Amino acid sequence: MSTAEASSDVAKKKRIVRRKKPKGSAATIDTNELPSHIKNNSELHHVISTTLPRDYEFEVPKTIWRIERSNAAHVALQLPEGLTMYASAIGDILVKFAYQFQPAGTPDEGERKQPKKAIKSLSVLGDVTYGACCIDDLSARALGCDLLVHYGHSCLVPLTCTVIPCLYVFVEIRVDVQHLVDCVKLTFDAEQRERTGATTDDSKQPTRIIEALVMGTVQFRSAVVDSAERLDSLANNDSTVGFEAIVPQAKPLSPGEVLGCTAPAGLAQMDFQEALRKTRRRQARRNQDEIEETSISIDSPCERSEVVRERVMVFLADGRFHLEAAMISNPSLRALRYDPYSKALTEEKYEIVKMKRIRREAILAVRRILGINSASEQVKSVVESTTGEDIANSVLQSSSAMTSPSQLVQPRGSHPVTIGIILGTLGRQGNPAILARIRSLLHSRGLRTMIVLLSEIFPQKLEMLSTTKPGSGKGVSAWVQIACPRLSIDWGHFFVVPVLSPFELYVTIGEVVDPSLWSAGDEEKGYPMDFYSKTGGPWANYFDNKNRKTQLSYGS
Repeated sequence: MSTAEASSDVAKKKRIVRRKKPKGSAATIDTNELPSHIKNNSELHHVISTTLPRDYEFEVPKTIWRIERSNAAHVALQLPEGLTMYASAIGDILVKFAYQFQPAGTPDEGERKQPKKAIKSLSVLGDVTYGACCIDDLSARALGCDLLVHYGHSCLVPLTCTVIPCLYVFVEIRVDVQHLVDCVKLTFDAEQRERTGATTDDSKQPTRIIEALVMGTVQFRSAVVDSAERLDSLANNDSTVGFEAIVPQAKPLSPGEVLGCTAPAGLAQMDFQEALRKTRRRQARRNQDEIEETSISIDSPCERSEVVRERVMVFLADGRFHLEAAMISNPSLRALRYDPYSKALTEEKYEIVKMKRIRREAILAVRRILGINSASEQVKSVVESTTGEDIANSVLQSSSAMTSPSQLVQPRGSHPVTIGIILGTLGRQGNPAILARIRSLLHSRGLRTMIVLLSEIFPQKLEMLSTTKPGSGKGVSAWVQIACPRLSIDWGHFFVVPVLSPFELYVTIGEVVDPSLWSAGDEEKGYPMDFYSKTGGPWANYFDNKNRKTQLSYGS
């Protein structure tokens, strides 16, 4: 048998034959496609356009269709603070137009009269909503609702995990993308003129390529992608400033989406050129253009011999909270924020060294409370040292000394130390799986724990349950909160006793090694913002126990 015949036989064996589905079958019907009585309802579209802001996409027709498909009679709406003002208007529209068109009954129904479908009750959840982690399907079920519509956030909590059917509406906001691009271009052009001087010959200057990492909040995800494509398509012409842009992603979030607790990491070390090639290939496939490899080459952006590259984060948001997560995770990168409302582009800074020193003191305080004297003494010498190799070795030795409960020295006093574990009950903030891992970890070290359920964590409330005298047996000596990591980072130093995030607890116990917390030279390295990232450790929501490593290291 020849080689050609053999390969033909192999190809025949691998051939897959699929049966064609009959036309009109249920499998071929797109349930997400709006029916004509909603899509072509001129009265509905007129009410939407005259009642709700034009630049906000509340996806009202889609919501009506979901209500009708679910046969929902009791609907709950949950909106963040900035969108609550539109809750009444949206509710009125849903009540009026849902089930507006109902087909007539069949003749064989006889004299039986089918009840007219309608929304019998519509509830607006009034508790504060900080993010998608606050989705409150449990309260909606307690109210007797059979559908919850959550506005303004991405679907962090999978629909398979909610106790009632839920619909996420991102509420995308249309912005002036071209103005953003113009602001970025003009900013770097002005900087280049200041650097080179007005009288300098541009032909002798090196080309400055701005590697833009475009990100933002979920409301602006379309604008983020659009602005990245426009920046990347800017022609260099005779300018000494060129642009290349990509949209990074922290899965399972949408491309470019950043949360206050989750952001792409390692952006300063990533292979930008390879990421740019992949981005341009995706754009070519999406546009159905047959572009050759040479047309997407990025090795020579212009004919100038010298090229200077500068990597910058361009963030689209009306506040700093989400941007701070990206800056904490990538502190070495420059950050520019575009506010779509004020239409201003500003450069933002974050004091990563100060933050890490504050969190280091909290970790050291808990170690002293737990009686980890030998480790704390080694850590003190590490802080005073300046050699990175000695620092890493010292921390590794410290963590290896804390692997057994017998190694923990009981503090002075006859009563054992109590570590409080706070499970956030604001929606789905607290994850019981993380609670189980942390509780098991503390018990394996011979520590006593107390679980407290709180919707919001305030210093005054914890002060009533805490004690500043470890071993007195009268209160909690330290806390670890499973709600929002940023609460510990931003506000932890305002509490009377240390309040750690799950990641910081793992560092305290020695399960995770983070040399950058102890070294003055490494303090400018990133801090994990991976609470909802698939790459997060046992302190994160999507951690897989099956793939757990025996020893974890971060920042080294």
